[in-house]
Amino acid sequence: MKLNLVVIVPIVSAVVAAVVSLSVVFLSRRSETIKHLQSLRIAAYVDFIRAVAGLGVLQHEAIQSKEHFVKDWELRMLLADAKSRIAIYGSESVARSLAQFLRGGNVLDTPERARAFTGVCKEMRGDTRPKLGEITDSDMHFLLFGYETKDNLK
Repeated sequence: MKLNLVVIVPIVSAVVAAVVSLSVVFLSRRSETIKHLQSLRIAAYVDFIRAVAGLGVLQHEAIQSKEHFVKDWELRMLLADAKSRIAIYGSESVARSLAQFLRGGNVLDTPERARAFTGVCKEMRGDTRPKLGEITDSDMHFLLFGYETKDNLK
């Protein structure tokens, strides 16, 4: 009986050590994959917001120089790229909200469009890890546009 324990204990220990090692490697790789996908998601969200904001600024400029045209083209390319990445990496709720916003175009020319864009940004904010706290529509709108929602109704 003693001989069997002498043989079995090292074998069981080796098997347990191997299982633990494989589990650690698997969980580490999984964690890195999740972090990488989250990074891609956030980068796509930021690029989308950057493109829409940039196009909004360009729409208010009367200057139609070559640089203006090039910047407009670059922002439109960034927007198309960001939308594609959001379609791939974005959460279901963000993709749905973004599709709804884009059905009306990507311009921020009316109070309704500004509210829709604010909604997309709130969905993106809610799609981060760790979860950020809630923010009111009014505060989000003010941070994005620099004026109160009610001021937009005048």
